[in-house]
This record gives sequence, C-alpha cells and structure tokens, in this order.
Amino acid sequence: MKKRMLYLSVYDPHVPYTGAGVRGGEFVTNLARVFDIDLVYLEGSGHPGDPDLEEKFEWRVTGTQSKRKIPFSQKDYFIFSDRLYQEAEKLISKHHFDIVLTDYGISAMYGLKLRQKYQVPFIYCSHNIEYRQYLGKAKQDKRRYLFVPRVYHIEKKGVKKCSLLVPISDADAEFYSKWKDKLLMHVVPQCFNESIYNPYYEAPNNEAKKILFFGNYNISTNRDAVYAACDQVVDQVVAHYPDVKFQFIGANPPNDIKHPNVEFLGFVEHLEEYLKGCDVMISPILAGWGMPTKIIESLACGKPIVATEAAARAVPKKYRTLHIVSVSEFADTIVKLLKENNPVDASDFELLKQEFTWSGALTKLAERIEQII
Repeated sequence: MKKRMLYLSVYDPHVPYTGAGVRGGEFVTNLARVFDIDLVYLEGSGHPGDPDLEEKFEWRVTGTQSKRKIPFSQKDYFIFSDRLYQEAEKLISKHHFDIVLTDYGISAMYGLKLRQKYQVPFIYCSHNIEYRQYLGKAKQDKRRYLFVPRVYHIEKKGVKKCSLLVPISDADAEFYSKWKDKLLMHVVPQCFNESIYNPYYEAPNNEAKKILFFGNYNISTNRDAVYAACDQVVDQVVAHYPDVKFQFIGANPPNDIKHPNVEFLGFVEHLEEYLKGCDVMISPILAGWGMPTKIIESLACGKPIVATEAAARAVPKKYRTLHIVSVSEFADTIVKLLKENNPVDASDFELLKQEFTWSGALTKLAERIEQII
C-alpha cells in the first residue's frame, strides 16, 4: 500500500516559467508513482499565473490524488499564504499523511507549522540558499533587504527541523552542513527528461546561423546576460557571420534592445524544438547560484555551449561540448564553433544520463523518503 504525501509548493509545478517549474513538474509526477500525493500550490511563480499557459501545460503533472490551486498574491508568496495553509489543514483533517513535502523558497514555514501542530514529519526542497538569493536580488530591488532577516530565520529553522533536506547541488549541501548533518540531506541536481531532451535528431542546417539563450527575464541575472551578449558579443560575431541570428527565448524580455541580428521570441511552448534547431547555445550569466537548468538541457541535446563560470556553476566540467570562458571570449569561441559546424554531438549523452535524468534521480529520492517514514 502506498504511503501518502502532502506536497506543498509556492509556485505552479505545471508551467515551466523557470527552472523551478521544470523541476516541480518532474518531482510531483515521478514521486506520484511511488506515493499517493495531494498537491496544494500557489499559481504563478513569484508573479500572477498565465491562464493560457496553465491550460497548455496541465498535462505535465499527472498521477496525483488531488490538486488544489491557490490564487497568487504578493502577500501569499512573500509573507505567508493563509489559504494554502488552510487547504493543507483541511486535507490533514481528512487523511492520514505519512510525510509533508514543502517545495521552494521559504515554503519550510508550512512544514514547521504542520510539524508542530500535527506531529507530521516534513521534507524541505531547497532550490537555492534563499537568504543569499534575496541579498543578490536586493541589488536591483532594495525592498528585498527588508525580507532578508525573516528569510534567514525561516530557512535556517526549516533546514534544522526538517526530517530530510533536499538541496539542489553539492555546493548548497556543503553550505547547509553548518546547520544540518549531511546524512540527513539528499542532493537532487537539476536534471532532464531524456524522452524530450536528447541528441537523437537531425542536425540543423541553418543558412543563417542561430545562437540561442533562454530564461525568464523577470530574473535579473537572465536580463543582465542579455545585455552582456548584446554589448560585448553580438557585433563581433556579426562581423564574421552577417546573417547570424541571436535568439532570446523567455517571458518578459527587455524592450530597449533593437538590433537587426537579435530576436526576442517570448515564451515558447516547445523549447526543445528551438534548442535542437540552434547552432550554438550561449549562457553569458554573470552571477548566480543553484543548478542551471539551461546548461543541463543543452548538454542533453548535444549542443555546443559557450558559458561563463557562473552560468555553468555546479555542472561537472567533464563534458566536451561545454566551453567555459569569460564574456570577453564569447565571440571568438562562438565563431570557432560555427566554423567547426557540429551543432549536435551525442558523445556526452550516456555520461550525462548517469547523473542527470529525472527518472533516475527521483527514484533514488523516493527510496530515501521511504526510509524515513
């Protein structure tokens, strides 16, 4: 008989607005094969949801016993969602839950309250070291500084009190080890779905070469990467390839960049088609933490990748298609790769699969959870 899990998420795990959404959908669907899951989540992803996208991506989360969506508000996301907590309590009053899983941000606050009131153990899934993220984002939005002490307190207490901590990288686990024994952690890196992201497709033959970057541009590090590319890379590559197209995919792109070789395509439903169709993938991100989804998915598709050290953080440097250089070296590296004309290389794929498939990583996580309940 399956054990029952209450899954509380402070973002919508159906829609891949960001890497968090990609991760959440895979977590819920894969864990639902092992546990009976009731899902309660806030719509959107730190911002209001898009009803059209919610409908399009409903298929991404399957196998749950029930789903309850809580309307987005800034108070619910940044402070506390009474509605999300009340839905959790309603479910606990009806069913016996063996475990609660709290996903992302400072969601541990719900696990802490439920643990204290109902003596139910909880798992805390951390996508970043949250208080450090707030400090970084505060450079663009000073209001974030007001939240840092509270975020630090909740994060630290959640890490200490949870029955199992799930960091996204070994580096994050090392940081958290000052608050929690590593034996009570289980790292799950950002992975890929091998049925969607793989190198087994016809290589593109683009007359006008395509250079791709993708991300949610509400996130300052992604917006800064666009400016870095346009300021330091585009014109140098155009000098060698006048028809080259730099394609930027993702919601909320900057609207102050006009260049004949630059295209902003917005949010796309099937990112993998654009990724497989490009000649080179780039990631000129200047700062960041956590596990970069875009690098893992691009490696899985066999793309030549040009990335900064910050962009490729937490990814092993053993993959032949991954080229880590400074932004000042991007243009020369891109030109070199375009001349080599090898837009898909499957040689890294089997090695990548050993560590970074969702099915493999989440099967191991489910086994770990079974041990504590």
